[in-house]
Parts: sequence; C-alpha cells; structure tokens
Amino acid sequence: MRFQFSELKVMDLSNVRIREHFGMITNDTSTAQINFLISPPKSRESIEKQDIICFDHPIYGDVCQIIAEVKEVTSYEEVAGSTTGNRVGKMLGIAQILGYVDLRNKERPLKKLLLPPNPASRIYMTYTLFLEDMFKRGKDGKSFTSPLYLGKTEIRAVSQEETDEQINFYFDADDLTSKNMLISGITGSGKTHTAMTIVEELAYKKGYPIVILDPNNEYATIGATNHDKNSDQQTDIIQISAAKNNPEEITRKIKQNQVISLTGNNLTLSEKSACYVNILSSLVKAAREKTLQPFLLVIEDAERLPTQVIQEILSTRKDIATILITSHPTILGGKVLSEIQNYIIGKTNDPADLTYLKNITNGPDDQLTSFGVGDWVVNGLNIIRPTKIHVEECSPKSGK
Repeated sequence: MRFQFSELKVMDLSNVRIREHFGMITNDTSTAQINFLISPPKSRESIEKQDIICFDHPIYGDVCQIIAEVKEVTSYEEVAGSTTGNRVGKMLGIAQILGYVDLRNKERPLKKLLLPPNPASRIYMTYTLFLEDMFKRGKDGKSFTSPLYLGKTEIRAVSQEETDEQINFYFDADDLTSKNMLISGITGSGKTHTAMTIVEELAYKKGYPIVILDPNNEYATIGATNHDKNSDQQTDIIQISAAKNNPEEITRKIKQNQVISLTGNNLTLSEKSACYVNILSSLVKAAREKTLQPFLLVIEDAERLPTQVIQEILSTRKDIATILITSHPTILGGKVLSEIQNYIIGKTNDPADLTYLKNITNGPDDQLTSFGVGDWVVNGLNIIRPTKIHVEECSPKSGK
C-alpha cells in the first residue's frame, strides 16, 4: 500500500531518491546554480533537460535535500590519446537550484539555499511520490487540505515501481475558493476546457457552489465525464433573458452541491452584457448584505464586461471567489489585474499581453508564443514556483 508523505513527520531517503547516484557536482557551484558531471548507472537512462534532481545540503547533509531543475545538458570528448579509440565521451549538466527541503519536519517549505553545495556531492534522481508531495504544498510547506487535480507537468520522475512518468499537478481548493484567478490565452488555446476541469474537480469533490457566466453555451456538457456516481452535485443551465430572468431569483438558487450556468447564446452582445451586469450587481449586493453563501464565480469573455462591475465583484472575494477568462488580459486594466492572485496562462501573441504576462510566468516572451492547445503556466501566491502543465481532455479517476 502506497503511503502519502504528508502523513509522515520524517521522510526516509529511500522514498525520496533512487539509491544509485547519477553524477557528481563539479567545482563550479553557487547558491543559484550547479554544474555536474553526468554518470548514470548502466541499467538506467541518463539525466535529461527539465529533470528534477536532488543532493545533500552542504551543512545538514542528507536530512535536507537540495532540489534543482536541469536546465542544460552538454557533451564533450575527452582525448586520452592520439587515436580515435582512446577518446572518451562525457556528459555535463547545468541545473538551477530551486531550494532545499528539510525531511525531518512535517511542514516542508522549499527554503532558500544560502551556501553553495559541496563540490563532489553526488546527484540523485527523485521519486514521483516525493515530487508530487512537494507540489501538493503551499509556500509555507503545509499540505493542501483539498488538492484538486489539474494536469500533468513537464517534469518526469521515477515511480516506486521503477517506471518513468510525469508528475501530476494539483491546485488547493482552499486557495481557489478564497482568491481570484485569471485564465488567459488566445482563442482556441483551451481556456474553457481548463476552466471546466477546475469546476468539475471543485464541484464533484467538494460540492462547492459555482455560478458560470457562459455567453456562448460552452458549459452545456459540464458533469458529463464525472466518475463519482454517488455525488449529490446538480447542474442547472439557465437561458438568461432580460424579459424573464430575475437576478434575485438566481441569487437564491446558489447553494451547496449546485452548479448554475447562465447562458446567453440567443442574445446579442449588448443584450448579454446588460443581463450579466444586472446579475453581477445583484450578486455584489447580496454579498455585501451577507444574504448568500460563499461561491465560485466563473466569467467567460471577461473583457466584454464593464471594468467597474468586474472590480466590484473582485473586491468581494471573501464571499465570491472569481475566475476571469479572457483572450486579452490587458484590456481588463490595471485595477482589475491588481486583484488577481492566481494565474493560468496559455498561448499569447499580443505584444502588450506578453509584456504583462512574462513577469508572471517568469519566462521569456517566446515561451508563451510557442505553447500548444492545453499548455499552461500556473503561478500564484501559494504556489511554490511557476510550473508548466498540460491539461488533458479527461481528468484521471478519483484517487490518482
């Protein structure tokens, strides 16, 4: 039976890293980066770019593991003699240090390294379970109370069964329901599918109430792929109409185990905007009067709504946590963007958007322009580092 590291007060090295070392640190080290000679065991594949490696702390030893990401792998030929047969191929790696983890503590934040690693320290590959545990924690090192599966990272590690696999990425339900999020990407990048993945994870695992402003009826199939047949979650798809719908009636529908999708695909753009503004104003009023329970609000095409209305909604995040979905975040304006704490950023081409987003993704401009459908960088106040993930068409079954 596989255990969860979060249940242990002390972690055993045998469950953190592979026993055989994969190389050795050279003399050229710092607190930010190491160079290392790669020498994997004969029975295993070599280290590759984007792999996560670990090695002992220079003072605390193996009870504190330094975590680093391989940024580059190079090769050279060592000439041992004058003939071709005497030449020996060598591999060198360059890795960026992410921090170190104290294995002795139940709460395990990724701490900043203040001394360079010792030259000749051995490099090890990490196990999947250890890395997934690391990604299921906030910056304070505490385990997520309710982790929600979002997608796969680019990071590959070795499972306890000795197979190579990608790391699952999880989002904390408590952060999702107490902070505002931005999902940004060009048309066709997969924004709606990613938002639907979040909504289904939160609704069917937590029963949290959710309201969706769905102008183009893209959430009509929500819940269709749910694996939990025992869930009490209900979905109510409402066709909004300025002549028929009462915003106060919609507000009264918000309750536990309820997803409400407000679609306006039969209305003109101006009619949709007017209806949604009316509904949002009613929600803000109810939140201020404390007449509704906290819920998650998902707003598609957020840039089409008045900035002032969006600002008022975002300011009520203790009662209404919001996910804004947009193709052009800079259109929302600085005041709206200043209220965002979590980000899911996809393919972007607009120069103004790229200038804003590169500071959030902590990567070069061309990174976002080359993304494919379902590729995202996730970052936020309680995420240990900006992480690239891929959101598949279907989530894994519960418990994965």
